[in-house]
Amino acid sequence: MEFSDDEIQNLYAWVDSVPLSRPKRNISRDFSDGVLMAELLNHFYPRIVELHNYSAANALSQKTYNWQTLNKRVLKRVGVVLTQTEMTDIANCVPMAVEKFLFKIYDKVNEDRNRLDNKSSSSSRKTQNQGLESTFFGSQPSRRSPHLDSARANLRSQSSDMEVPVSRMGTTMSGRADLQREVDTEILIEKEQTIQELRETVDILETKIKKLEQLVHLKDSKIQALTLKLQSFQS
Repeated sequence: MEFSDDEIQNLYAWVDSVPLSRPKRNISRDFSDGVLMAELLNHFYPRIVELHNYSAANALSQKTYNWQTLNKRVLKRVGVVLTQTEMTDIANCVPMAVEKFLFKIYDKVNEDRNRLDNKSSSSSRKTQNQGLESTFFGSQPSRRSPHLDSARANLRSQSSDMEVPVSRMGTTMSGRADLQREVDTEILIEKEQTIQELRETVDILETKIKKLEQLVHLKDSKIQALTLKLQSFQS
């Protein structure tokens, strides 16, 4: 996929708008160890990125480890996953490799932001239909006739005994139901994330245990070989 110079410059400007711990000098090299990518993702998805998991690196092995960790713990949950080839290319500073991935992140961030904006707009329209003033886009100066306002106020006053309590009750019940659904959804998401993180931790610990067992077996073999040599010398 080819990108125009304007698109690339806009991408660089977007990256510069995010507060990062290191200034951007050579983006292929700056992002090669995955640390700045973790910081950028933390800016937009702070609840799922733990920056202490990623350390600055020059060695290819550590760079690859950072990207694999980021891919498994963050990118998978964001919905933008890297292939092994893409991770290797970025770690090796292949030209345009990181830019291609940054474009994917840029599109995903805008997609999620638009989805949240649409959800907020839908909620705002629902509130307006219930007769409540929306402040999502800021207040607008009123241009209604004061006489018309007075007439409407009188009409509302005459009918308030019946309509206002019913309206408030409906609004309150609807608001509580919506809030409860949001809370339940949020709790479920957090529980699923916790379970996933625990599974990942178990997988990491099991891998470490296997490596330690291999080291112990290797050391035992060396000790046994040295013991046999010593016995042969003594005899």
